Amino acid sequence: MSDQSRAWPAEMDAADRVRHVALTRTTPQNAGWIAEEADVSRDTAAKYLDRMADQGDLEVVETADGMCYKPDDITQFLREVRTLAEEQSVDELTNELRAIGDEIDSWKAAYDVESLEELRRSIGREDLSSSDRRERLETIEEWEYNIQVREALQLAISLQSSLTKLDADPRIGEIGTGTLPQEG
Repeated sequence: MSDQSRAWPAEMDAADRVRHVALTRTTPQNAGWIAEEADVSRDTAAKYLDRMADQGDLEVVETADGMCYKPDDITQFLREVRTLAEEQSVDELTNELRAIGDEIDSWKAAYDVESLEELRRSIGREDLSSSDRRERLETIEEWEYNIQVREALQLAISLQSSLTKLDADPRIGEIGTGTLPQEG
């Protein structure tokens, strides 16, 4: 569905609009579709999209609609790690890790499983109703998301530690209320 009726802020130039449209999509889109959404010509969109792909911001994939662009998963993940490291203290990151661990433990107890894989295998049990299966599938999606967030949180803590050791970004040291112990 098109957002064509959207009014772009005056301060957003063509490159900003193409960037915004391309990076906020969850499914690959071709240059023509992005151009329409960004209110630019197709050639202008293609120019900025190719530049973003060269910089690693976008991934180019072949679909039934031709060559399409989608946000690069690794670049997005690393940006998330950086944002977490810059905006949250070690204590806040640790608290989020604990909350994720508590939620996963509650799912293990609720479904009487030891792992995400075991929960996946349980979907095929004959004694489950369709609503039970649907509920378990939703939990699987949340569990997978929690695993991704946990990875980002753990890397953010490591990034803060490394920057503190290197004294590379004093801003991060000021943000954190707790400093990580220096090793070796």
